[in-house]
Amino acid sequence: MNGLQRCVVEFAAAVSKGALRSVVDALIEQGEIDAFVLERRVTHYHSKELLRRLLREAALHHISAPRLAGMLEGASCVVEHYQELNPELVWTGPMTPYAASRRTEQVVLEVIRAAQRKVILTSFVTYQVDRIVEALRDATKRGVEVKLLMELSEEDGGRLTIDSVSMMRCLLPQAQFYAWHEKPAEFEGGCVHAKIILADDIKAFITSANLTGHAMEKNMEAGVLLHGGGLVNQLADHLEALIATDVISAL
Repeated sequence: MNGLQRCVVEFAAAVSKGALRSVVDALIEQGEIDAFVLERRVTHYHSKELLRRLLREAALHHISAPRLAGMLEGASCVVEHYQELNPELVWTGPMTPYAASRRTEQVVLEVIRAAQRKVILTSFVTYQVDRIVEALRDATKRGVEVKLLMELSEEDGGRLTIDSVSMMRCLLPQAQFYAWHEKPAEFEGGCVHAKIILADDIKAFITSANLTGHAMEKNMEAGVLLHGGGLVNQLADHLEALIATDVISAL
């Protein structure tokens, strides 16, 4: 990234959307780079200094006003996109000054409550998570489709000594439950070990934590919260495809 490109990105990332729009409009309307006019479009001292640096670089590279406007608009879109995608570290366990401040249960509840159409949740085992169950129950009441993929009990061909599926079905009769029944030879002996919570195409939480009381409060657990974008869509499409192709079957 050369000096001009760096200045464009730094300015686009630092100023408000309104101020950036005002600078771009001034460049287009004036048809020339008028530093006095442009500086009046931003108010913060730091933003003005970034603008001055940008204009110096634009002059060195003989950049026209329309071209600079286009560079700023493009940079603004990219900056906004990656700010939305910025992953968030989530941690439960002993804290240090470097650990994330948000705990697992807090983020699980946030994702469920953000859903408007659909929640997809996968967990090896689920029990003793009353607040999460209540959030899922509230989601079904507001018309959200709730889908849960969980490991089966040993009695039903799975790996669990308890039947958490039956327990959750009693608590969430409106939810749809799925299991990984039929496994090809390469996956024989495998289990549902992914821990994922998806809300529409808005949020995806990928975590080491099962949905258990110990995982929410006592275990050392780490996860990442994703805010929209291609990865969230890809993960949602993948899980839905597993259902559509009967790799994962309804219970």
